[in-house]
Amino acid sequence: MINVRHIFRNIIVPGAFRIPKTVSVNGSIDASVSGRIDGNVRGDVKTSGKLVVSETASIRGHIYATDLVVHGKVYGDVYITNKAHISNKALVKGDVNAMVLEIEEGAVVEGAIRKNVLPVPKTDPAHPAVVTEEIRVSAPAEATTRAVDEEEQNTSWF
Repeated sequence: MINVRHIFRNIIVPGAFRIPKTVSVNGSIDASVSGRIDGNVRGDVKTSGKLVVSETASIRGHIYATDLVVHGKVYGDVYITNKAHISNKALVKGDVNAMVLEIEEGAVVEGAIRKNVLPVPKTDPAHPAVVTEEIRVSAPAEATTRAVDEEEQNTSWF
């Protein structure tokens, strides 16, 4: 049976870049168009469009894109400004940061999942920094000690 959603998710517009499965890239990719990766990439991948990582693809680096569809392997953090879809055959070893995240049953994500956390890469001074607000709450010393003692005690759900 043909899954129509799968077909539409993988559509890339004309003029988009494509890296075939017989090609390996050592270095970063910075594109202003959408693209599809079927091969291997060792480096960051940045695009202002949609990125599709196919079942045969392997990326060892961070991904920065507007939309993302992952069927292959990603070893690095993922920063998506719109929607990320991780299929049931995908493996992501890194943090996933996206406004909307769709994960199919069977997908493997080894990292934190955050909504709309988009830090700017340290190597690219052209992009302005995203300011995030950090909230710290300090507790009295005896309350902190009591919490640690309770965590160290053996407990059982049975």
